[in-house]
Amino acid sequence: MHGLPDGLGERLAALCAVDAQTGDLAGLARSAELLAGWAADDGLAVEVRATPEGPLVVASTRGTGGDRTLLIGHHDVVYPAGTAAARPLAARDGRLLGPGVADMRGGLLVGLAALAELARDPAGPHGAAELWIVPDEEARSWAPGCLDEWRGADRAICLECGRADGSIVTARKACTWLTLEAVGRDAHAGTERDAGRSALMALVREALRIEEELHGARPGVQASVTELNAGIGKNTVPGHATASVDLRADTAADLAWAVAELGRFGAHDGVAVRRSDEPGFPSLDRDAALAERTLALLAEVGAPATEATAAGASDGSWASSIGIPTVDGLGPIGGGDHGPDEWIDPASVAPRIEVVRRLIAGG
Repeated sequence: MHGLPDGLGERLAALCAVDAQTGDLAGLARSAELLAGWAADDGLAVEVRATPEGPLVVASTRGTGGDRTLLIGHHDVVYPAGTAAARPLAARDGRLLGPGVADMRGGLLVGLAALAELARDPAGPHGAAELWIVPDEEARSWAPGCLDEWRGADRAICLECGRADGSIVTARKACTWLTLEAVGRDAHAGTERDAGRSALMALVREALRIEEELHGARPGVQASVTELNAGIGKNTVPGHATASVDLRADTAADLAWAVAELGRFGAHDGVAVRRSDEPGFPSLDRDAALAERTLALLAEVGAPATEATAAGASDGSWASSIGIPTVDGLGPIGGGDHGPDEWIDPASVAPRIEVVRRLIAGG
């Protein structure tokens, strides 16, 4: 189907036909059922764990080697119910488009296919190979619940999509998402305007400060105010307001600096401003040996052999944070994540499967 290896087109269409937004337990149960069923069909050991966030799927195989490789992915998507029916998997201009096709349903199928090939050779030189598929990556700003079980692995391969130019991801920024809250005093905007204390205007001033003073203040630091909510009616001075801020930085130290600077709120007459303190995602630090080996394998199979630092977060960053050499972006080449034209290049799938297989096998 559309240039994909045998059987993967049908699997991808079936997975993209499931609405599985973060928190949609019924949808996540359906996507987990599909993934676990395919893994079992491919001869893999399968475990499905119930968690408060939805089912966690672990598919694995083992050869004769003594090492351990983690494949990391997630089966939740950002799209609300109804999106799957409205935008089924479709081919256009050499691309496959569909909800979650790049982020990261295509990558999950790359991982399953690589493990299936290894499972057909149980006497092969690979050691333990495990695909961990979590249900909550898209909305979480803290470590996955299974992080401690990843400790001690020899390498981690995250299956988020490759960049649009074919690059893999060998480093990621640290990032967090904070909520600002302002509390002032509601008042009638006509008869008692001056008695009110506008929480909205306090956060507007803070939003301007954050974007003007923090964004770009250090190399790699990004600060974006992404949401602003206030008011109980069009004729009322708003006494309560909230805002969301997206912060990213090349290093954990720079992210901590940005969080601290963000909290240096100005004085706002009669309005108190505070912020939340979510830990966010750590950076993914480039592991030179794993990065160079992956690039060499890509070149061997005739795929683009370039790398990039990504501003977006992934659970590969958590693996890196506990000392596991990690490489990311080994899902299909793609783009448009979280948007109406999310896509992958089907011609990139087979080379990615082969590179993942060789990384696990030590080839």
